[in-house]
Amino acid sequence: MKTVGLIQAHYLGWSGDSDFSLAIVDGKHAVEHVIQKLKTMPELRDIVIAVPEDSGNLLFKEIAEKHGVQCFFGSADNVLERCMGALDLVDGDVAVHVMGQYCFVDTVLLRKMLEEMHEKSAEYISMPDSFAPHFAGKVFTRALLDTVHKAIQELPAKREIQYARFFSFIESNRKQFRAMVFTDIPQYSREYLLNVRKAAEQIFTVDRQDMVYEKASTVSNPMMEGYEFASQFLKPSDLLLDIACGDGFGSRYLSSYVAHVVGADINAKLIAENKARNTVDTISYDVEDACNFSYKDGSFDAVTGMDIIEHIPLDKVDDFLRGIRRILKPSGLFICSTPQNSMGEIPVLPCHVKEYSLQEFKKLLGAYFTKIKIYGAKRGGPLTDDEEGERMLAICHC
Repeated sequence: MKTVGLIQAHYLGWSGDSDFSLAIVDGKHAVEHVIQKLKTMPELRDIVIAVPEDSGNLLFKEIAEKHGVQCFFGSADNVLERCMGALDLVDGDVAVHVMGQYCFVDTVLLRKMLEEMHEKSAEYISMPDSFAPHFAGKVFTRALLDTVHKAIQELPAKREIQYARFFSFIESNRKQFRAMVFTDIPQYSREYLLNVRKAAEQIFTVDRQDMVYEKASTVSNPMMEGYEFASQFLKPSDLLLDIACGDGFGSRYLSSYVAHVVGADINAKLIAENKARNTVDTISYDVEDACNFSYKDGSFDAVTGMDIIEHIPLDKVDDFLRGIRRILKPSGLFICSTPQNSMGEIPVLPCHVKEYSLQEFKKLLGAYFTKIKIYGAKRGGPLTDDEEGERMLAICHC
C-alpha cells in the first residue's frame, strides 16, 4: 500500500479572509514548513497539496514544484472530492493528512498514529476532540473516502456541509467507519509550547478575522455557525447584546431574529465604522469594555459572546461573567462559544490568553448560571448534542 502526505490548503479561509497556509514563518510560507516536516517521514512515498480550483491558489503550484511535490486543484466546497482527487493523482492508498497552516505538526505523533492504525486494522485515526489541532493530523485509507462519499450521498439533507467538513462526519459516526481515537497523548514541555506560541506571532498577526462576504463560503462557515445556531434560542421580542461584535457580521445576522441588537466592542475604530455603514433601525453599536459594562442591571433579554472568553485575562474572567449576569434580566440567556482544548494553558494562538477544557468551561459558567447546555463541534463541523468537540457553544440560563 502506498502511503502519501496529503496537505489541505487554500489562500482563503471559510470566512473569505486570508488563510494562514501562506503566512510567512521564519522566511518561509507555513505550508512549506509542513512539506519539509512530512518529507522527514520515511513512510511517505509522495506528498500532494490539495487546493481549490482558483487562480489565487496558483502560488501553491509554484511552492509544490519548488519542493518536488504534487499539487492538485479541485472543488472549493466539496473537500471530500478534492482529497479523493489528490490521492488518485499520486495513486495513494493511505493518507497522512495535515492542514497547510499547521507548521507545528508533530511528525513523531503522525508516525505513531499511522503505525497504530495499521496494527488495529482501522480505516481512520485521529486525536481526541480536545487535543490542540495545530500539532496533529489525521490518517485514513483512500478506500474509506469512497465509503464516506456514498454515505453522504444517502443522507436526506445537509449533504453539502458534510462534503465540506467530511472529517466531522466521520468522527460523528466512528463505529460506522471503523474510525479510532489515538489515546497516546504527547506531553509537550512548557518551554516548547512557549516557543511555539512565540513563533505563531508570525502567523496570527491580528486578533480577529473579518467576514469578507463576497468571498466567504456559503456552504460551511464556522465564523457564522455559532450565530446561526444561537438564533433558534432567541425570541422576536428580545433586546440582544452581541459583545465583541467585531465588524458586526453576527449582529446583522441576528437582527432578523430579535427586536433589537446592540453590537458592542472595545475597538472604537470598528464601532465607528459599523455606525457609519449601519442602515438598519433594529441595530445599534456601542464602545464597551466586556469586563466593565456601563449598562444598567437587567438591561438585556439575551447576550451573545462568540469566541471572546479565551481572550480575557484570567484575573478578569470573573468580572466578565459577573457583568454578563448583572446586565441580563432574571429570565435572561447567555450564549457563548470558545475553542475546547485539554492542553490550553499555553495556547498556540498568541491572542488567546487561555483555551478551556470542557470541565473548566462548565465550572466557570456554573458559578454564574443555573442551567447550562454545552454543544460540541468536531473538526469544524456543525454543532451537535455531543459536548466533546474542537469547539463548544454554551446555552446558559440565569
